[in-house]
Amino acid sequence: MKLFTIFTTAFAFATASHAQTQYTSTAASAVEAARATALTLSPTSSIKGKTFNRFVSIWFENQDFDIAAADPSLKWIASQGITLTNYKAITHPSQPNYVASVGGSQHWVWEDWTFQIDKSVKTIVDLLETGGVSWSVYQQDMQYSGFEGNWVNQQNGANMYVRKHNPVMSYDSVTSNTERLAKCKNFTLFYSDLEADTLPQWMFITPNMTNNGHDSSVTVAGAFAKEFLTPLLSNQNFMKNTLVQLTFDESENYFNDNKVFTVLLGDAIPETLKGTVNDTAFNHYSILATVEKNWGLSNLGLGDVGAAAFW
Repeated sequence: MKLFTIFTTAFAFATASHAQTQYTSTAASAVEAARATALTLSPTSSIKGKTFNRFVSIWFENQDFDIAAADPSLKWIASQGITLTNYKAITHPSQPNYVASVGGSQHWVWEDWTFQIDKSVKTIVDLLETGGVSWSVYQQDMQYSGFEGNWVNQQNGANMYVRKHNPVMSYDSVTSNTERLAKCKNFTLFYSDLEADTLPQWMFITPNMTNNGHDSSVTVAGAFAKEFLTPLLSNQNFMKNTLVQLTFDESENYFNDNKVFTVLLGDAIPETLKGTVNDTAFNHYSILATVEKNWGLSNLGLGDVGAAAFW
């Protein structure tokens, strides 16, 4: 009887493994086919802002302020700009923060599930396009422009790209629009846009699930952030009166005040302010308020209205 149990268990495991292999192969084939026909757009513009001409928001995952601030790599990044010592996330868990950062509200998104926010709900995308300001979202390991699913490593099953960390994918106003989806791109296209000098004026960047610290550690996230930013800070195609915001989506501890490590850097920061701190009360809605104020855009009439702008 014991031998029969061992046999049936082994058979079930082998069958499941075979099924998973077939599923993985099918998924990879479907993605490959979609990649071949996916539309990609790299819009540019030159709308002069009041304080900066390009805005880049880079997000990392789930870390308390004090722990992130003590990381050597993130300390170096802090030395290159202004550390915002009273910047707070909106809520927990991750996805509602991403949603809020571009839409001015959580819009009833309360978990890390697949939500579809009604097409009538506006986001920063609507404001940017009305103002003629070019935009793109860059997501590491996103499989092709406009990809709406999740993606795992096809060899070991590890998380790579996740939809919940792409702030515009929860909005039907983006996913129902082919041209808007074409501006949601991967890191390969970030570097090709950088090389071709076709980066937009507004960008949102999310590293993969290892490099953003979600499935690894603050040490890994900090090392990636430093490696990623160092060459960009001296790249003439990137630094065009550019304001970069590096932040974390939420604190790891759900019982604190949700303060997260956030630094402003780039050539829009005066040399005299590099290595300094600012204790003004900011939050993820401040991203919207800052962009709206800088380019004289309208607002969403939500959390962005009362939020403090960085300038």
